Amino acid sequence: MSKKCFFYDTCSFRYHANLKEQDAEKILEYIRRQDGIIVITRCILMELASQSHSLEESYVRYVKKIADYGIALYVVYEEELQDIMESCFSSRQQVNNYLIWAIRMINSPVSTIAKTLLEDEGLRNIVEEKSKNTQDFYTRFFSGVRKNKETGDNLGEEMLAVCLHVLVKLPEEEGKFCLITDDKGAAGKIDASFRRVNRRYRGKRVILFSTPKLVQALYNEGIAAEAEELLPILHAGNNGIIKILGAEIYDIDNREITLDCAEAARKIVEKKIHIAL
Repeated sequence: MSKKCFFYDTCSFRYHANLKEQDAEKILEYIRRQDGIIVITRCILMELASQSHSLEESYVRYVKKIADYGIALYVVYEEELQDIMESCFSSRQQVNNYLIWAIRMINSPVSTIAKTLLEDEGLRNIVEEKSKNTQDFYTRFFSGVRKNKETGDNLGEEMLAVCLHVLVKLPEEEGKFCLITDDKGAAGKIDASFRRVNRRYRGKRVILFSTPKLVQALYNEGIAAEAEELLPILHAGNNGIIKILGAEIYDIDNREITLDCAEAARKIVEKKIHIAL
């Protein structure tokens, strides 16, 4: 697993799939330069197809564009993480523990995970470490949670967070796992869940990208040189006003900044803003 893995959240995939071809290509060029692959989990795929139970034409075109660009795209069932982890760790108990800890970190009182554990006593006992019957634990957990998915919930983000909490335990280099998300709420929860873990046990750092942060990366890498090239991408999925977490030239710490896309593009080009998310 030498390549950098970019996990797509539902809303960001939707935004990028609806960009004009030349704008979407800039994002793909950045991923290609990072020697990246794109990963879409089964739950995110379910959300992308939730309305019609099939992928919209724009999504299919974007998938084809990714392939044409020479970037590998993998659709992964979340339970396949078990095979990945077992290829690196010989202890089944250790592999199961990584998922148990991830579930505890991400679970909240009102969530699809909580509902699933409430309804499945056997699964709940494994997570609470009251049972050693961990046969097919990964499959039981992930398939059970997917069955409880409801339209409009944020299960895709919850599952991504669980997966990333497990994957960062792999003996890989820093920054291998990236998440592209424009859901600030989900990003905040994921970031907070990692910060809650003692630094000794946290694993590798996950890099969070919002579309504006990606846009700044495009400029820094020389993929887009003018503010006019940044604007259409910054406009993705909004009405011309964006909220970012970042710092302007005289700020000491990151803060929430609201500004219009034209101003954001200008500040990126003039290097007067640092976008953290």
